[in-house]
Amino acid sequence: MKNLMIYNPVKIHFGAGEIENAGRLAKTLGKKAVIVTGKNSTKKTGLLDRTIKLLEKEGVKSVVYAGITPNPKNTEVEEASALAVKEGCDFVIGLGGGSAMDAAKGVAVVAGSGGKLWDYIGLPGKKPKDIGKSLPIMLIPTLSATGSEGNPAAVFSNPVLNQKAAIYNPDKIFPAISIVDPDLTLSVPPKQTAEGIIDVIMHVLEEYLTGETDCDMQDRFTEGIILTCMEEGRRVMKNPGDKHARAQIALSSTVALQGLPNSGRAGAWVVHPLEHAVTAYFDNIAHGAGIAAILPSYLKYLGEVKPDKVHQLADRLFDAPKDVKGELKIAFCIENFRKFITDIGLSDNFKDLNIGMENMEKFADKVIEVGGLPWKLDRPRLVQIFKGAF
Repeated sequence: MKNLMIYNPVKIHFGAGEIENAGRLAKTLGKKAVIVTGKNSTKKTGLLDRTIKLLEKEGVKSVVYAGITPNPKNTEVEEASALAVKEGCDFVIGLGGGSAMDAAKGVAVVAGSGGKLWDYIGLPGKKPKDIGKSLPIMLIPTLSATGSEGNPAAVFSNPVLNQKAAIYNPDKIFPAISIVDPDLTLSVPPKQTAEGIIDVIMHVLEEYLTGETDCDMQDRFTEGIILTCMEEGRRVMKNPGDKHARAQIALSSTVALQGLPNSGRAGAWVVHPLEHAVTAYFDNIAHGAGIAAILPSYLKYLGEVKPDKVHQLADRLFDAPKDVKGELKIAFCIENFRKFITDIGLSDNFKDLNIGMENMEKFADKVIEVGGLPWKLDRPRLVQIFKGAF
C-alpha cells in the first residue's frame, strides 16, 4: 500500500427529507445562486420550483440555467457562466444528475476565472490554464451515479473536437455543501437507475483491479460497496419505490469517490477513459451504458495480465466453487457480471447499443489523443478490448 493523504472538506447532509434544508444551507454560501440543471426532469418533478422556494424562504435569490444535457457540453457551461456573471451570482447550485453537478463545477470555474472551459482542460501536450477564483458550489444530486457531490472532479464534452475530458482540482472545485436526499431519486426510471449503479461499481473497481495488492481494508470496502449496489440494485429494479434500497445506493454512490476506498492503491483508471472515447462520438449513449458494455471485455483482458484480482472478485462477490480455477474462474467472474448487468436491464455489448465494429479503431485513437495510453495497454490491446465489447 502506498502512503496516503485523505482530504475531503465537503459538508454532506445525507438522508430522507434533507432537501428541506436547502435554503438554510444555501444562505451560508451567498446571496444569489445560479441554479444549473437539466432541461426536463427537475421541472417535471417539481424539484426545481421547490428548490427556488426554499431559497426564497431564506432570502436567497436565484436565476436558473436549465440547458444541461447528458455528457455536459463546454458551450452549455459557458452559457450558464455568462448568465451567472450577468446576474451577479455569487455561488452555484448543481441540481440533478452527474451532468448537472459536473456542469455546476465548470460554471464555478468559468464564472469565477473567466475564459473558456476548455482552457482549463489538460490534454497530452496541452497544459491547463490555472484556476484563479471559483465560486462556492452546492450540489443536490437526483441520481445515484457519479459521486460528484463528494469529490473535486468533473467531466465535460467538446462536440467540435469529439473530446471528453476532466478537470480535477481539490483546491478549487470541491463542493462546499452537498445535500444527498435519497428520496429525490425515487422518480428516476429503472434504466437510468441501473446506469448509475454500474457507474458507482466501476468507481471503486477501477483501482481495485489495477492498484497495489496489499490494500486489504480498501479491497473489503470496495467489495462492500459493490455487493451493496448489486443486492440493492436488484431490489430496486423489482420495486423502484423501495426507499431502503434507494438510500443504500445513494450512500454507496457518495462514498465510492469520496476518498477512502481508493486511497493508497495508486491504481489506474481504464474503463472510464475507454467509455469517454465512446460517448465523445455517441452522445446519445449514457455513461453507465457504455461502462456496462465495456466491462466484460476489460475483465477478460485483466484475466490475462492480472488474474489474481479477477479470481478474488469471483470468490468474494460470486462465491466461486472451489473446483473452478484458472481460466474457468475468470470466465465464471465475467459471466456473473454479465448476468448482473442484464438482470438490471442493461446491455453487455456494443451491438445492442447500435455501435458498429467500424468504430473500434477510432475509439482507440481517441483514448490516446485525450489521455494517452492507459495502464499496461498499447494500441492493439485497446482495439482488442473495444472489439471484445462488440
